[in-house]
Amino acid sequence: MQRISVHIPEETKQRINFIAQSESKPEAEIIREAIDEGLEQIYPQKNSGQALLDLAKMAEKIPTKGKLPKDLIKNLDYYTWGGEKRE
Repeated sequence: MQRISVHIPEETKQRINFIAQSESKPEAEIIREAIDEGLEQIYPQKNSGQALLDLAKMAEKIPTKGKLPKDLIKNLDYYTWGGEKRE
């Protein structure tokens, strides 16, 4: 596990302490659970189906209609994701 330091209001610290005492858990565990639940609400983990849909949307950026670049295979990453072009 990684250690981080954050500044929190005194009221939040008191709430954490109260919950930890009432549930007989360490404060660190209460904080980790709160962070995990908060992150899940704000940034839910994508299931494999959603990940595939996102990948398909990215693949739509690949030029496939009309005149294709001659270096498409060599620079597929460039045309797909951006970045640097190979010479």
